[in-house]
Amino acid sequence: MHFRTSSLVPLLLLLGLGPSGACSRRSDSTTSNPWTVVTIRERRSSELPLETTTRYLREPSSANYVPGPDSLVARVGTDEKRRPHIVIDHLGTGKVDTLFAGWASQPLWSPDGRYVSCVAWTSQETPHQLAVIDVATKKVVIRPTARASGTVTKWSPDSRMISASDVIHGTRRVMLYMVSVPEGNVTVLDSVDVLEAHDFSWSPDGRWLAFSRPTELDESEEVVVAADLWIAETGTGRVWPLIESANFVEMNPLWISDRTIQLDRYPGGSEREARQTLVVELSYRGAK
Repeated sequence: MHFRTSSLVPLLLLLGLGPSGACSRRSDSTTSNPWTVVTIRERRSSELPLETTTRYLREPSSANYVPGPDSLVARVGTDEKRRPHIVIDHLGTGKVDTLFAGWASQPLWSPDGRYVSCVAWTSQETPHQLAVIDVATKKVVIRPTARASGTVTKWSPDSRMISASDVIHGTRRVMLYMVSVPEGNVTVLDSVDVLEAHDFSWSPDGRWLAFSRPTELDESEEVVVAADLWIAETGTGRVWPLIESANFVEMNPLWISDRTIQLDRYPGGSEREARQTLVVELSYRGAK
């Protein structure tokens, strides 16, 4: 992989070699935020998030058995020593192809059906790494070489990028990043000293990534007690806050349209409280 970071996220942090202490991504002060929150309201029954209604974008019913195009299924198989790897079942012919021979799980199809991503285990020091394979050629186009885990992953609607969030190896920091496919260029969007993966969602046009930025975790009960809603421009990696509030925990953003985002909000500063499912209406004043 080739790493591309903004000036606000040093390469040492990406590699897990940065200085100790608090390290986090802040908003891009060089450009003004093109987004404005117009209103926050209750969700209408007719408003459905793109991810929940679109094949390959919605979460599969089984993490290790995922139907794809043309009667293909990506699944986890095991060898004679019961080590997991990724295979493709051809349901029409009964043929089984090995897609990724290393230890791996959690296959996901790209929306165009061309690629399958998975979470690979390369060593005890670098577990849960992102890999992407071209299904037709069996070529690993994104190799598991990043210095951060990638157990929480989502494809962009146009299949040109995949995003992931998890712990930077050897640290207590969590990183949100994107990888271009098949080039393998990595863009870091955020890093926090909170051991909780980001919630994130691609906009329908693939230009934006909305994410819940965890800022405080009650480790005794493993619940988030502070999180804000942010947005990233996927073409540049610039990020800005949308909602920052000490009175609510904003989590699980899901795009409904290019101007509306569904959001779970927990009052009282903790996800232990009753959940409210709301819609954030946005106004955009940037160039199309």
